[in-house]
Amino acid sequence: MQIQKYTPQYEDSWLRCRLLAYFYTSLYEDVETSKPTFYERPSIELIAIEDGIVVGLIDMVLDTEELKTSFLGDGLGAFLKTIAVHPDYQSKGIGLKLYEAALKELENTPIEFIELYTRGDEQANNFYKKIGFELLVESYDVFGIEKGLRDTISIGIESNRIKAFHENGEPCNFVIVDGVYEVYDLEALEKIEYERYYPSRGYFKKIK
Repeated sequence: MQIQKYTPQYEDSWLRCRLLAYFYTSLYEDVETSKPTFYERPSIELIAIEDGIVVGLIDMVLDTEELKTSFLGDGLGAFLKTIAVHPDYQSKGIGLKLYEAALKELENTPIEFIELYTRGDEQANNFYKKIGFELLVESYDVFGIEKGLRDTISIGIESNRIKAFHENGEPCNFVIVDGVYEVYDLEALEKIEYERYYPSRGYFKKIK
């Protein structure tokens, strides 16, 4: 296995690795169809290659004096946006090797800490704690809609077009569908019709 900087020739393999890694977690709905870019901001983008395919990846975007993404610490931080290992290659230390390679890249930068967010998956949370991250904040990603906003409508098809109507018979040309609410207190769940929710945990690690 070889760890190297990401290059565009690996985009499809990068996307497949991320997709499969996320598929088995509570982040399964978070699908990328193109490799995220950081708009010329300083970043660390590393991949682990084996047999010509991406089996692991890590992306960090770095704060600058002009633009700060991190939230949990003073000074300049690195926001760990993505770390993922192909499910067929997990439990082989690839995630740790990627993280250590990224740390090496940070040595000659002004970055003082790393910040990341994850959901409640035990394997991910245990990994971050094992490598020295501290859990600082927790909120909740709630999938649903605020109570009282969802209209009762009837739907039919007319001339190959969907037609929707309110209970009073008035036409309805759009409807509110479920979204993702960032919830800061679980008591708020009483106000939301939700399908599922997950903790969203913010981790922090001082590196300098």
